[in-house]
Amino acid sequence: MKKLHLLALVATIMLGLSGCEKVKVENVASADVFLKTIKNTQGVTVYTTVHSVFSYNKMSTVSVTSPGGSTILLQNFENAGYSFFNEPAATDYSATQPVAGTYTYTVKFNDGEEKIYTNSLSSSAILPANITALAKTANGDSVYIKWDAITSTHAYQLKIMKGTTQVYYQPAFSDASSPLKSSLRLAFPINTVTSSGTGTYTFELTGLLFETTAYDYLQAISVSSSDIPL
Repeated sequence: MKKLHLLALVATIMLGLSGCEKVKVENVASADVFLKTIKNTQGVTVYTTVHSVFSYNKMSTVSVTSPGGSTILLQNFENAGYSFFNEPAATDYSATQPVAGTYTYTVKFNDGEEKIYTNSLSSSAILPANITALAKTANGDSVYIKWDAITSTHAYQLKIMKGTTQVYYQPAFSDASSPLKSSLRLAFPINTVTSSGTGTYTFELTGLLFETTAYDYLQAISVSSSDIPL
């Protein structure tokens, strides 16, 4: 998910003209749609859309209408009404890219006000990273992940999971070398990774492509993962 996630939100505050007047905070939200690409269990590259709506004002419902006219309700998964998004299921992915175009978001705030937002999806996508190695170092004190660089990616982020528990998060980072490297590598001390005890750990690598060089709204992400027993 997105914040997963990297939204920019400008909150406009309307102040009363005197100390006796009630301060009103304007309802403002930020809506984004982006492509998510993975490889399914059969090794086929598949796509879906992810929607994210965020506000500093509580929202009660959020729906999104596709360019084709179909409408879905977004779920309030967290933050008590400040963040709505969809968590794609396996059946939401397709070998065909989703329809590009303008998606329309209908946001109803807790005070009853309703506002409309739009965000456009293009056909630009990035492929999941090819993870070439996930292993302990020769002396056994660290574990490293190595992958082939993804063409056109602006940045990467990494999560390390043990089951459903996140044990490490690497915020978005980019390859600043010139020329760009053909492969990248990250290493972590074993005791940092295995803070939750021994077992199987999943390294989830996400590539990020933004809509513009402002690096606020996402255009596409791709996700690859690999497991290692530690």
